[in-house]
Amino acid sequence: MFEKVEDYPVDPIMIGAEYFAQDPRTDKLNLTVGIYQDEHGNTPVLQAVKKAEQRLVDTQTTKSYLALTGDADYCRVLGREILGADLYDAGEFVAAQTSGGAVALRVMADLLAQMPSRPTVWLQTPTYGNYIPILTAARAPFKAVPYYDHLKRDIVFDQMLDGLKEAQSGDVFLMQGVCHNPTGADMTPEQFGALLDLLEVRGIVPWIDLAYLGFGQSFEADCDMVRRVVSRFPECVISITLSKSFGIYRDRAGALFVKTKPVDRDRMHRAVSAIVRSGASHAPDHGASVVRTILQDTDLKELWLKELDQMRQRVSQVRKEITATENRDFGRSDLGFLTSQSGMFSLLPLTETQEAALTRDHGIHGVKGGRVNVARLGRNDMAQLIRAFHEVTS
Repeated sequence: MFEKVEDYPVDPIMIGAEYFAQDPRTDKLNLTVGIYQDEHGNTPVLQAVKKAEQRLVDTQTTKSYLALTGDADYCRVLGREILGADLYDAGEFVAAQTSGGAVALRVMADLLAQMPSRPTVWLQTPTYGNYIPILTAARAPFKAVPYYDHLKRDIVFDQMLDGLKEAQSGDVFLMQGVCHNPTGADMTPEQFGALLDLLEVRGIVPWIDLAYLGFGQSFEADCDMVRRVVSRFPECVISITLSKSFGIYRDRAGALFVKTKPVDRDRMHRAVSAIVRSGASHAPDHGASVVRTILQDTDLKELWLKELDQMRQRVSQVRKEITATENRDFGRSDLGFLTSQSGMFSLLPLTETQEAALTRDHGIHGVKGGRVNVARLGRNDMAQLIRAFHEVTS
């Protein structure tokens, strides 16, 4: 029977990680998987997380199931924290605790695919590598518009708006929040405002995916984009993962928020519950309980924000040091664009041939398309990357 199983497309991140594992060189660099690392190459457990976990061990009285949509307190606390206490009203949103952001994405993709008249989901190109597999698995229709030219190292904003003029009323635009993955290039506030104008005029529903809150400017500032959407649109979708912001990758804490019109709310809640039941059934609760505990405690929240700022500042410093090292050693600034970007990822301006040479000749492994995780670079790694980049592009 199983000989009939066809080949499935493999996530480019997993391909990159596999190639790295097979590389016998000892000086190889793994810039594939999207995790934060400190200057020693470790992905630390935050002290705020440790303290919250100990409190849960001491006080938690049951491991019984929660509702299909998870812990209502967690959803309420997270909604008020991210969407804004003055904007978040539990009566305006259908909320679900999910196993990371991927499940939040899949639940919404399933819901859209099951609608009698299926809307088209519009994507940015390039964008997060798992969007297309998730939408494809759910059989949700999707199309793409340009977002970034990696050789010109800039957002092609006008092309994106022109592409969206083909969208129909009731379609959905799935966009990244801050720290765009994979480009690291975020729209300016003015560009984002112009985008919202277009979405509103054409009746396109915004869907914002938030994965790196706190890695852009600050946690509070990074929530501004989604708050602008929530305050303006009667219908919108927000999917969230907290893996990076709290350093709880394997604990799978996330959420889905859907703002609906009042007449549709109960029906939407039943739909989300049914889709969760047919898939993940119940979300794991440890990571979510940690997040809820931190956000509800003034001291723990202050400690967490301090640690989050430290992670953000380190990534920002890595970007600045790459530029400074390139200027010092090569007298050039081909990678200077990195300092104007934010978050863990950026796209190196490489052709496919140059990208292959970077791995083959220098043992530097990224994700197909030139994505590298700058957060995994140590001080000595930066010089190695810069030197290799100049050799393959010269």
